[in-house]
Amino acid sequence: MKKLMILLSAAILTMLSVHADTYNYLNFVNANNQITQFSTTGLKMTFNGGKATVTSNGQTQTINLASMAYMEFSNTQAGGTTYTVGDVNGDGNVDVSDVNIIINIMLGKDDGSAYNGRQFVTDDNTVDVSDVNLVINIMLGKS
Repeated sequence: MKKLMILLSAAILTMLSVHADTYNYLNFVNANNQITQFSTTGLKMTFNGGKATVTSNGQTQTINLASMAYMEFSNTQAGGTTYTVGDVNGDGNVDVSDVNIIINIMLGKDDGSAYNGRQFVTDDNTVDVSDVNLVINIMLGKS
């Protein structure tokens, strides 16, 4: 039902005269109130298979709509909870250190509590090889 509501909201936004160029940011907010924020500069969204593929400023990310509570346009940069999908350690980069963190969580060497949910890269509340694959794909520009 939640996925249907998000898709319906997206369809309504497209049909109304709401223009992203009047806003600075698009926020996807998950059930843990974590925000994945995109600049509206060059913003493009497509929906397929329960996922939104968002391109902004030349960067593309895929958002699992089932894990989203809501999405909104905003003129304010989110504070504190904004992160880039795949940036597990929150340092502003998606790189091999993020892959290492995920592997250490999988091996039980790290409990993951320091990452505020960012370790769930695929938004399924589990840490597994699919999270590693997604981070690597983001690093390579394939996702």
